[in-house]
Amino acid sequence: MSCRCTSTEGANTFFSEEASQYLKKFRKKGLAKEQRYLAEGILSTNVTGKSILEIGSGVGGLHLTLLKDGARAAFGIDLAEGMVDGAKQLSHEMGFSDRASYRAGDFAHIADEIAEADIVILDKVVCCYEDVDDLVAKSLSKTRGVYALSFPRPIFPVKLSFQTMIAIGKLFKWPFRPYWHDWDAMLKKIRADGFQEVAHRDTFVWAAYVFRR
Repeated sequence: MSCRCTSTEGANTFFSEEASQYLKKFRKKGLAKEQRYLAEGILSTNVTGKSILEIGSGVGGLHLTLLKDGARAAFGIDLAEGMVDGAKQLSHEMGFSDRASYRAGDFAHIADEIAEADIVILDKVVCCYEDVDDLVAKSLSKTRGVYALSFPRPIFPVKLSFQTMIAIGKLFKWPFRPYWHDWDAMLKKIRADGFQEVAHRDTFVWAAYVFRR
């Protein structure tokens, strides 16, 4: 499992150290299954000439794949400086350094400084923000067309796994840990903002949704 977390310093350290492994995995295997589901759903809306904002962008494999498939430009933001460095490296390797730009930081704290995009993506991000309502509201406000996200499936074994990690994190005072939210309520908020579901597929752990305004 992977998350981008709101404890900026702790998340920066942890995920920066993991960035090389994320790069290695993408180079070897490409997108993870839930990312492929997101990409397929987004591509069904026609990405040609569209701009992308990926929040919690990691090493950039998802939005770089969409650039390869016709999107015009991408902007990635991630808490981990190492992930941003990895994304810059990967964008150069894939020939998209002139069409992809990056920033290290917490989107929820600097949303006013981030431009709108045709497509906004949050892949395994909402499970690591304590104030998910704020994150979703701010990210929706940046979305001109397509809103795509993945989050833990609300089934017993997945919920138990996350709640166990949360309990251990609190006990040992981890600098970052996941959060479990009311995912149905989150989806209702997205729909109430004028978005309609165009794609939904699940892995065992992750639910991948794509919406369009």
